[in-house]
Amino acid sequence: MDSKQLFRLFNSKYHLTNWHNEDGEPAQSESEVTWRYCGVGEEFRTETVDWIINKLFEDDEVYLCFGSNKSTLVPKSTLTDEIGKILHKKEVGIMNTALTKMLFFNSYGTFKSGVIRDFPESRTRLVGSPVKVAFHANIVDHRTSRIAAIIGKYLTNLEDMLHNDYGGEMEHLWIDLELLENSKPNSFRFQKRVAIPTSYTEFYAYNVGNYSVRPDFEVLMKLSSEDEISSYILEILYESTSVLLDKEKKIGDFDATRFRADFISACEGA
Repeated sequence: MDSKQLFRLFNSKYHLTNWHNEDGEPAQSESEVTWRYCGVGEEFRTETVDWIINKLFEDDEVYLCFGSNKSTLVPKSTLTDEIGKILHKKEVGIMNTALTKMLFFNSYGTFKSGVIRDFPESRTRLVGSPVKVAFHANIVDHRTSRIAAIIGKYLTNLEDMLHNDYGGEMEHLWIDLELLENSKPNSFRFQKRVAIPTSYTEFYAYNVGNYSVRPDFEVLMKLSSEDEISSYILEILYESTSVLLDKEKKIGDFDATRFRADFISACEGA
């Protein structure tokens, strides 16, 4: 691998890294990431850099990345000196040869460590793992925000009750309740990998079924009590799951019949 390829690889892996918090665990947000000070120039703390390098890396050689024509494999024993020479001029990235761990130093003398995650283009659902059902009711306007608030607790309970193994390939089922009168619902689709921009640690979800449901607004606007609204919404959500019967083969023999039976049982207990 030449310098340009290595530097390009570093940049791609940087964006797939779960950075550590102060306990050495994956930070759940940018604000939780721990940056430690090592200084630059005359203030460069050799012992601090030696400590983190020896703590994080076991191999005798690591990748030193700081430019498209200056990235290379170097002995770990010389790494601290190399970083000290570069740091006041450039940002520095360090990766182990297995591409599972990373150190990143910014040019003004602080660093963070993390674990490089592997997110393949596709994967097979683990046998016995439960499907993760998620209902979203966040597409609202001033007339329907109240309805979303009412139905929210029922949807959370429903998600918990449907967290079961139904076989097949589907790991996630996302059902969007669209509470905008002029919106057009999306038909069912099954995707092998979907980006999750709202997650700081899980960048992709795999084997995702997704579609949306729009209520009949003439009916919905006539309902006033919480019981009427929740009953109606749960009813149309249940009816919408008939699409899973039609897609059973596409999603690897997912047991849609049992899923729908559990849906009814969960609604009856709501």
